Amino acid sequence: MRRSVLALLASVISPVAFAQMPVSPETRSTVAHIIGDIMVNGQAYEYDRQLADTIGPRLTGSDNYVHAVSWAEQQFRTLGLANVHTEPFTMPATWEPETPATGRITSPRIQNLHIYSLGWSPSTPSGGVKGNIVYLEHLTIEGIEAQKDKLADNIVLIDKESIGDQPAFSQILQALNHLGKLAPKGLLLEGGPNGSESATALTFDGTLSSYPIAQVGLEDAGLIKRMLDHGPVTVEFSFKNRIRKNVKVDNVVAEIPGSDLPNETVIVSGHLDSWHPATGAQDNGTGASTVLDVARAIKASGHPPRRTLRFLLVGGEEQGILGSTAYVRSHKDQMSSIDCVLISDTGAQRAKGWYLMGRDDEKQALTNVEPLLNGLGSGDTTPSVEFLFQTDHISFDLLGVPTLVLWNETDKYFKLHHKASDSFDSVNQADLNQGVATTAATAYAIADSAKPFAPHDTPAQTEEWLKKARQWDDYKFFQSAGVFP
Repeated sequence: MRRSVLALLASVISPVAFAQMPVSPETRSTVAHIIGDIMVNGQAYEYDRQLADTIGPRLTGSDNYVHAVSWAEQQFRTLGLANVHTEPFTMPATWEPETPATGRITSPRIQNLHIYSLGWSPSTPSGGVKGNIVYLEHLTIEGIEAQKDKLADNIVLIDKESIGDQPAFSQILQALNHLGKLAPKGLLLEGGPNGSESATALTFDGTLSSYPIAQVGLEDAGLIKRMLDHGPVTVEFSFKNRIRKNVKVDNVVAEIPGSDLPNETVIVSGHLDSWHPATGAQDNGTGASTVLDVARAIKASGHPPRRTLRFLLVGGEEQGILGSTAYVRSHKDQMSSIDCVLISDTGAQRAKGWYLMGRDDEKQALTNVEPLLNGLGSGDTTPSVEFLFQTDHISFDLLGVPTLVLWNETDKYFKLHHKASDSFDSVNQADLNQGVATTAATAYAIADSAKPFAPHDTPAQTEEWLKKARQWDDYKFFQSAGVFP
């Protein structure tokens, strides 16, 4: 087992035995009813249709996001949940494309580019950005220094080869910050295949980039790079973005109060925001819809669990898990009363089970829950830390709270993730319901158990698994920047 000697000693001297979490016959009966309701009468598909087709893309802080918050509040109230409210946090800046980006190669010949403004990029100056292309061979501080005499007042091209073998994200951010100090006119970043946009941002805290950043299709980036082998290449691009500073953004909260242990909480969460190229049906309309339908089905069962179930829809996930981080900052004194946090944010292909984020003790705790899920085909677990800093569980993990992230098949999901193809017609209703049922069954079983789910990690244990996952440097960078508590 991965847990340290301190964890072993804690389990020996603690008055609570964590080990396997018991599941009573009454809990099994209620879970079976909830699963049946979801598989036959599930509403997640309709919730997702409304989010994707009626409300549309939900950039954090945009009018559509505000609409989604009001809509989600109303859904929770209609379901009869308690303590429905919003909790605000402040985004340093919000961002929306105001005009389509345009760009072209101007020398050695003219060719239009498939080009897009990167998220949280400032607008280009009036008249756009024009300059010679410099290909950055290595996106490191050392690599930038090696080419620094060529970078000022030019446009820098970065592709996957520049980035290399996926260094720590903090190293990429530090390199980009160093690049900005050398005053390039702008940056061209390689995008997706078939000239497609793969929306993202190159900041981590909701602030703007310091210079204009455009994304060009994979094929266009390759063309420019090959042309550079035979001489200078000049490019121009232009776009205008709507920027607002210090904008209040809301998370949405609702509850089913616990019947016996109302001061202990199990959180079911997903992010409500999305990127703009499509309507965010998969990322993360399916996750937000999962949260809503889990609430609906458990409330409709008429059997509230022992612990309080809190349903949390957060914003700012795509810009750096900002909404969930704001939530834990506001409720830091309550973290010890949170038994577990369950997150849905990997689309709606078939659910296989749960990511445990390296916690072996969670696998043991779920032993008695797995039989409830085997009939759904989702009774597996994986200790993988593949998505460690990529969704909202990490805000809770860093404070020692046990978390579970829904483990879906993702082969189709990542072909449309952050792209124009992330639309409602990509969602399979049966697969979505199966993931909702998996989440509801697990959440209810944990919340209704006679014993807590798993121990909270100590700071020393958190440091241990972050180092084991090779994420300690990233964590310290983000913490020093004030991103994490």
